[in-house]
Amino acid sequence: MACAVIIASGVRYRRLDVPGLAELDGRGVYYAASELEAKVVSGRNAVVVGGANSAGQAALFLARHAGQVHVLIRRDDLRDTMSTYLAQRLTHHERVTVHPRSELSAVHGTSRLSALTWRDHVLEREVRLDTAGLFLMIGADPSTTWLHEVGVELDAKGFVVTRDGFVTSVPGVFAVGDVRAGSVKRVASAVGEGSVVISAVHSHLAGTKTS
Repeated sequence: MACAVIIASGVRYRRLDVPGLAELDGRGVYYAASELEAKVVSGRNAVVVGGANSAGQAALFLARHAGQVHVLIRRDDLRDTMSTYLAQRLTHHERVTVHPRSELSAVHGTSRLSALTWRDHVLEREVRLDTAGLFLMIGADPSTTWLHEVGVELDAKGFVVTRDGFVTSVPGVFAVGDVRAGSVKRVASAVGEGSVVISAVHSHLAGTKTS
């Protein structure tokens, strides 16, 4: 039996049921926006799907590199699901275009993404756009269903609740990375948490030995 356990099971990014989308993963279809993906869309069109803060942050970051960033949202107004600050920055950014009531309907390309099509429900028409990158920022589901059996506290969305850094509700069980409620969903952050949590594990083990 282990004296300490670190949960780092991550999340599963939500996907859209669009034919051919999965085959283009990593070849124009992405679930994060970093410097690596920014190079792919440099001076070209980029499309972000999603209306939450993570989508807004990704769009603003990509706008520093892409020729134009198109944001597809299902609602009428960004402010329904995004902070007012982000929504205003996107709305007034010269290289960002927000498309309300729009849903991705098709992707095009064989070896990599070359274009996509979305349904504009405002004008009731299909819009096709040549693009170098599609960024799906529609949330993620934590890999935590198995934790119900061991009594680890989860929040309403299924993320692990931690206190004092990385301590869960079960003594000796810690959580780091994307699976942790309130964490910054970025690889660099997860790596940092993974290194920092070791000191907490050592402290726990030392206390176990002396008790």
